[in-house]
Amino acid sequence: MFRTSVIALMIWAQMVKVESTCDSELQNGLFQDLLNMMMKIKGSSSEPSKCNCKKIVIAFTASLSTTKAIAIGSHAVVKFDIVWTNEGKGYDPYSGIFIVPMKGFYQISATTMSPRGKYFHSYLMKNNETTVGMYPGAGYHTGSANIVLQLMKGDRVYIKHRSGTEEIYSDGAHWNMFSGFLIS
Repeated sequence: MFRTSVIALMIWAQMVKVESTCDSELQNGLFQDLLNMMMKIKGSSSEPSKCNCKKIVIAFTASLSTTKAIAIGSHAVVKFDIVWTNEGKGYDPYSGIFIVPMKGFYQISATTMSPRGKYFHSYLMKNNETTVGMYPGAGYHTGSANIVLQLMKGDRVYIKHRSGTEEIYSDGAHWNMFSGFLIS
């Protein structure tokens, strides 16, 4: 490879040396031919490389469909049943659980709303472990959580009610959301 580069450099030096007798268009053509030959030897082309990579998209967003206060039992998973996006098919609206389809770093977020005069405590869970909590307070308040997690394929991420029986408020404005997407 080094020998080829030296030879190419010598040829180019000769081209420059005789430049006063060569047409500049011819000189540019010879230089381009030389460059193309070097690129072929090296195993690439002089064209800018294009990535034919297909970007993997994993993303989900879901909300609650009910238009009233919903009683959520002790330690129950909140089942966000309206699916807005589910690229990668990781989110299951029947269980309320996002099962990670591919290892990587994920941005996960959730928002819950309490009904008037009531509280709703919940946690964003990863494989039965609490990551962050949400506590909207009483009376049409929202609580949100956002976290970046390194997840492995098969990990389970979901929103779980704390304990006791509390209510979560939902209406057509979709106050309660659960979302996530693969960062890298």
